[in-house]
Amino acid sequence: MNLEKGIFEALEKLNKPLKAREIAKFLGIPVEERAELREKLKELSKEGKLVKLKGAKYALPEKLNLIVGKLCVYREGYGFVDPINGGKGVFVPGRNMNGAMNGDIVAVEIVKEFKDGRKEGKIVSVIERAIKKVVGRVEKTRRYCFVIPEDKRIRYDILLTSEDCEKVENGDYVVAEIISYPSETRGPVGRLLENLGKTGPKLDIELIIRKYDLPVEFPPEALEEAEKISDVVIEEDLKGRVDLREQLCFTIDGENARDFDDAVAIEKLSDGNYKLYVHIADVSHYVKPGSALDREAYKRGTSVYFPDRCIPMLPEKLSNGICSLNPNVDRLTFTCEMVINKKGIVVDYKIYESVIHSKARLTYTIAQKIIDGDKEAIDKFPHVVESLKTMYELAQILYKKRYKRGSLDFDLPEPVVVLSTEGEPIDIYRAERLWAHRIIEEFMIAANETVAEYMFWTDYPSVYRIHESPDREKLQEFLNFVRSLGIRVPSVKNDIQPKMLQKILEEVEGKSEEKLVNYLMLRTMARAKYSPDNVGHFGLASTYYTHFTSPIRRYADLQLHRQVKMALNGEFNSENIPLWEEKLELICKHVTERSINADEAERDVIELKKLQFAKKHIGEVFEAMITGISEQGLYIETIEQLIPGFIHVANLRNDYYICIPKQYCLIGEKTRTIFRIGDRLLVRLINVDVENRKADFDFVRKLK
Repeated sequence: MNLEKGIFEALEKLNKPLKAREIAKFLGIPVEERAELREKLKELSKEGKLVKLKGAKYALPEKLNLIVGKLCVYREGYGFVDPINGGKGVFVPGRNMNGAMNGDIVAVEIVKEFKDGRKEGKIVSVIERAIKKVVGRVEKTRRYCFVIPEDKRIRYDILLTSEDCEKVENGDYVVAEIISYPSETRGPVGRLLENLGKTGPKLDIELIIRKYDLPVEFPPEALEEAEKISDVVIEEDLKGRVDLREQLCFTIDGENARDFDDAVAIEKLSDGNYKLYVHIADVSHYVKPGSALDREAYKRGTSVYFPDRCIPMLPEKLSNGICSLNPNVDRLTFTCEMVINKKGIVVDYKIYESVIHSKARLTYTIAQKIIDGDKEAIDKFPHVVESLKTMYELAQILYKKRYKRGSLDFDLPEPVVVLSTEGEPIDIYRAERLWAHRIIEEFMIAANETVAEYMFWTDYPSVYRIHESPDREKLQEFLNFVRSLGIRVPSVKNDIQPKMLQKILEEVEGKSEEKLVNYLMLRTMARAKYSPDNVGHFGLASTYYTHFTSPIRRYADLQLHRQVKMALNGEFNSENIPLWEEKLELICKHVTERSINADEAERDVIELKKLQFAKKHIGEVFEAMITGISEQGLYIETIEQLIPGFIHVANLRNDYYICIPKQYCLIGEKTRTIFRIGDRLLVRLINVDVENRKADFDFVRKLK
């Protein structure tokens, strides 16, 4: 009997919410065999196919006019439920949360529907809790003590047990486990797990590590496995590999990089074509499926990079040792060898296991100096000069081809935060994007596309990196704004093409609105994710795309390597293909979530350090750009240090300002002065609230 089908049949025919025993009775399942039914009911609830109601009853969501989805709570207290089965988000006001917290899977009842399609809802049940631990600051009263969460999306203070109250002092930062969740009438209760002590620059990052539940220590069994792996490539490892140790290949990475995933080599062929080799660390040779190392790498999903440290996916012995393509040592690799013509088209390729011996470790700065003809850099690495010039030549061809097809190149400044040994931010500056960066970017994109296309046409289960087309409504709103800037925009009749958005980026290049348009366009985009189904990559205007090039720091790439090896070795069959399709569904969902979590943690640290830096500069004047408008005032970002902040309308003196959202501006009633998104201003920093991530500015004057 198909259990899932039977459960749905019971709920349909009896047409009311049912307990597990009532469903079992309908299906004729004896008492001693009901464990599987209970597990299936839990699973279907988690997937949003059923809703668990009070009294342990189960119902079909559509019968109760309910939508099941993930709740995203905003700092202001309201939230949106993103339906599991797709569709528009449902707005939930703070008063309708019913004890639900950020990230929970919830069932929401629609209470209002608007003409424009928007929906407002009320949460009726929490299906799965997302938050198990909370990081925050202790506040003590005479009778109680509470944990005030660091994450402002958590709307409740956590009451600590009286026993735990005695173990903490006012102002301590702690990690608490929730033992009783909030309801409409009472708040949550927590149990003390860890007392981190008083705040300080070093502790700040520790708090964020715990806030995002990032595992720092490796379990002993994973470290034991790593210890057993040889520090050098042994003869036995070379069986069946293409020996490329004599080849001139090298790595190009950042100044502070310690794990080198990729090495590159190039040949110019007699017919004018290029032969490009992209060698990727063969992590799958060392990390076997189901091993302790594999389980921990899967749990982490990705490495996480902060200004002062890296939380790696794999232990250092692998990530910086045997798996890292260090110079002047043999290393096992997985190679994508491509023949690319003068138009940038891959006309032939091979994918195979190999062994290399990198001949140099270049930084982006050194590589750029060699490309620019710097004598000192050339004298230091004379053996790579010719290869690097050919690489530069090919990268330009690949970039032009990608640009021609409509690939979107967002030119948003990346902040680099420099910390003192104590963790204090001492400098923030914009990262420079060199052609040396572009060479590696273009070569990695070419390898990712080639491997993705190979796997697509084999029709075997695989991992793709997909990026869906933007939401039409969000896009229309963005295009309206662009038109308001006086930029010509064609109307969208059918599917939006990346080429059209690229034209907009071209129009604003070098203009004052450039950064803003880049930023707003990025906000209209769907989030890229991992999927076993290939739907292409909108942002890159790519039909086939995956992540093949970083298996040291991304589990998705490690898993892909295994799938490609199975395809190359003919290990797929009619029995294991359906199993792999199911398994990859779960893996892709998990690694996407871990990747988003890591991005948010990295962004949180950068924002925190920006504000700590700003705190030392109160009273100073900065050049800034308006990035957002509201009735309360102007959202801004400083041009150099990229510090986000706010100017309240009260600080826009001598007039009363009206917000016109559709024109993205504030207009003065008397003076008719206009403040529009993208305008440049001189502003004075007047206050910084690091804890609530806020910086307040005063308006000095407009800049032309």
